[in-house]
Amino acid sequence: MAINSTMLQTTVVLSYKDGLDAQGKEIIKKQSFSNIKINASAQDIYDVAREIEKLLGKTLDELVRQDESGITNA
Repeated sequence: MAINSTMLQTTVVLSYKDGLDAQGKEIIKKQSFSNIKINASAQDIYDVAREIEKLLGKTLDELVRQDESGITNA
């Protein structure tokens, strides 16, 4: 029995530092971008994230690529 996996969707989540709270801890905010081309390379995603970082004027804390796949029994 052959199992097939098909890439359905890619989402990129940017976490960035957005100042300090009242206790002096860093505030981390997240922003998600969906409808990313499923064949986008890691380098392309990274390069775009760095440009978004410049536009936000904030420091990126983390960059996560979330790939969603469908698995079927063929």
